[in-house]
Amino acid sequence: MASGEERLVQLYVYDLSKGLARMYSQALLGRQVDAVYHTSIVIDGVEIYYGAGIQRSYPGNTHHGAPEEVLELGYTALPADVVAEYLESMKEIYAPESYDLFMHNCNNFTDDFATFLVGQGIPKHITSLPADVLSTPFGQMLRPTIDAAMRPITTAPSLDEPPSRPSDPPLLSLASTSNGVNGNLSQQHAGVWVAHTLADYDRLMASAANKGAVVFFTSATCPPCRVVYPHFEQLAEESAGKLIFIKVDVSKSYDIGSKYQIRATPTFHSYIRGEKFDEWTGGHPGTLKANVNMLMNATYPPHPHESLKLPVFISSASQPPVTYPRQLPMDKVLAKLGKVGTEAPVVAMKDFIATKQSKGAIEARVPDLHKWSAFLQSSFTSLPPETLFPLVDIFRLSLVDPRVSAFYAEETGHASIQALLNTALSDEKGIYQLRLVTLHAICNLFSTPLFPPHLVKAPLVALVIALVTGCLLDETHPQLRVAAATLIFNIAAYNQKVRTESSPGAVAGRVDALSDDDQIQLLATLVEAVDREQESAEALRGLVLSLGLIVYGARIDGEVLELVGVLEAARIVGEKGKKAEKKVLGDEGARLCKEVGEELLAKGNRKP
Repeated sequence: MASGEERLVQLYVYDLSKGLARMYSQALLGRQVDAVYHTSIVIDGVEIYYGAGIQRSYPGNTHHGAPEEVLELGYTALPADVVAEYLESMKEIYAPESYDLFMHNCNNFTDDFATFLVGQGIPKHITSLPADVLSTPFGQMLRPTIDAAMRPITTAPSLDEPPSRPSDPPLLSLASTSNGVNGNLSQQHAGVWVAHTLADYDRLMASAANKGAVVFFTSATCPPCRVVYPHFEQLAEESAGKLIFIKVDVSKSYDIGSKYQIRATPTFHSYIRGEKFDEWTGGHPGTLKANVNMLMNATYPPHPHESLKLPVFISSASQPPVTYPRQLPMDKVLAKLGKVGTEAPVVAMKDFIATKQSKGAIEARVPDLHKWSAFLQSSFTSLPPETLFPLVDIFRLSLVDPRVSAFYAEETGHASIQALLNTALSDEKGIYQLRLVTLHAICNLFSTPLFPPHLVKAPLVALVIALVTGCLLDETHPQLRVAAATLIFNIAAYNQKVRTESSPGAVAGRVDALSDDDQIQLLATLVEAVDREQESAEALRGLVLSLGLIVYGARIDGEVLELVGVLEAARIVGEKGKKAEKKVLGDEGARLCKEVGEELLAKGNRKP
């Protein structure tokens, strides 16, 4: 698991029957059942559980009352934002409408969550209880009645959800003060934050250190304030988080009003990255809107590329990451594996995939990924290429599930993925089929938001670039070039996402996920590959899109735009859009090349 400060992970165990199961189960079911278990995970001062979707509360303050038992599961060093992203990726599997008391319940969720956090699940007597009950004739008969009685309890909304705060990651608002914001801070409608004390105000301004902020000083006896406030709320909502909007009632928060010498209300202050930008008084909505727009433009000056007309490129580049979820004819795959297909880790993974294919992700329980990973790493060195290929294909399909890909995002040293890439790069074992399915597997790591940050950093990024470069130069296998172009597209699109989100709409302050050296290496590879590609329209389209994404929004004074001119990228891409190439590309592909070549790489490469 990733290194960092370790925090305790606890399991809260509840009895939904409030002791009735222990009293009457023997008479009703013919076997002793001690409780109808509900469980939750407590980490960082927040209780997280599954019912009406993934829910959260202050520990012990849910509608289930006090826990019957609290178990310490271990410690995790995973950062809070990584935990939050994992929970976000689980929302589809653990949706409100997917809840089933017997087959897909809170205990299945906590088992998955605990495995991700500490490497092991919750006690088996809890997860196996539904199957034990349904194994009895009376349990089967009572299933609809039990489910109907328990559903209102298990899927009730949270009574005491911790408030969202500016510095909190999504889904995991921390109840402790370790994130620098305390419980006195509250959020009003449309994203307006209320500072009650000077400490609240300072924390909010600190959270705006890399963006803009607008402060509305109001008072209880200010009629113009009541008129302009709905417009303030509307602007806060329209800013989509690019600016922080703060409200201060100086008739209550005397310390803030005194420090900033507020003599009249309404008064407005605006800031850019902590520095005061403007100040004005009065409740005219038009003045407020004009000043907020001016602040937005000053905080986020637009990049020259954003004025270019690139409808085909923008539409094509905005698609989600490409994955390869193609199902497997499992009998044929196992036949190719021979004796290897009878090994326990392979059988467990086969059963997981088969259950998911036939019954869906909800009923597919994730196997022991530690044992599976150890088996994979051993196989990469011991098995011949023809046996490795179907084994990696099973691995490829498993990674479509975000529970599995999230595990590999936090595996120590990313040992399994490193071993896979090294094997595919090996001259001895890196045959066409193995390299193809490896490219597909790496693409499937984009099924979770947790893995891409690792894929663009050492040591994985060098291995990935080496693999895609070699595959793009393979003249005999167009599908290999398509898969390599797809992987580069996923990486380039992720880099563009990070670039944009680090400083939305602005030139200054942008941070790329890929290093300059890696972008330059990919850019040189892409230009050469575009020039060489004569056969596959799919590969060529992916290459041009990836090239455009590396360049679009790149730093004006950076080496990426400089290299575009040196490599004559505009000419090479532009020629692909001419009539001679339309037979390969089609009309839309030709327009894509024209936009990227003539607009982005030629006009957009000119420094202002």
